[in-house]
Amino acid sequence: MPGWGSFINSWEIVLKEMTKHFEIFYVETREKGSAKHNPEQPITIQEIGKDLARVIELKGLTKDSFIMFGSSMGATAIIESILNNNIKPSLAVLIGPNMKYKIPRIWIYVITLLPGFLYGLIKPLAKYYMKKKYIDMNSDSEQFKKYSYVLDNIHFERTKRAVHGFKNYSLRSRILEIKQKTVIFSGKKDALHDFKDAVEINNKIKNSKLFNLETNHRTHSKEMVDLLRDYLDMNKLFK
Repeated sequence: MPGWGSFINSWEIVLKEMTKHFEIFYVETREKGSAKHNPEQPITIQEIGKDLARVIELKGLTKDSFIMFGSSMGATAIIESILNNNIKPSLAVLIGPNMKYKIPRIWIYVITLLPGFLYGLIKPLAKYYMKKKYIDMNSDSEQFKKYSYVLDNIHFERTKRAVHGFKNYSLRSRILEIKQKTVIFSGKKDALHDFKDAVEINNKIKNSKLFNLETNHRTHSKEMVDLLRDYLDMNKLFK
């Protein structure tokens, strides 16, 4: 389950490596242009978490027979779904999970007031802000290219609705309720996904393991898949 606005091409390396050993179901979440809304539906973490339960049911996956793997917003939606007892995976793999969404107030105002047909005018400013505020260009310039592609191709109206659906969301008071075995991959140099959130989530989940891979690029790499495979072997999961 990818992150907010993410496209499948950013997961090409990981998916090609994982499909050597796993059957993968890749979920396109409801804020993306590929989603079929008839009529348009709410875009919140809670509703996306419920969508996961529908996917599990449609695919006939039984309790403890599957791993949930998600990044950023996708990881947060997995936690939400587990907390509501909608899904019970044998393992939750979380890439850069967010405890809450720290959307700058000024951007909430801009996105709210901006008509979709003018989005192209602020896109260069959004990229510049992201580059200066959230990307470590010395350590991971590829992250800027990836998220520039996202900004170029997002479904603007659904993104606008997602901003309002996500802005007040927080997991902080409920993390201790998680019982599932969990693996977290994050990076100290990935400012778009607060490493402190990953550490806090890891510390509050009793059965959790955190890997610091430093950069966003490494959390989307063969190295990450190899570490996950080693973890599964060590814990005798899915032999």
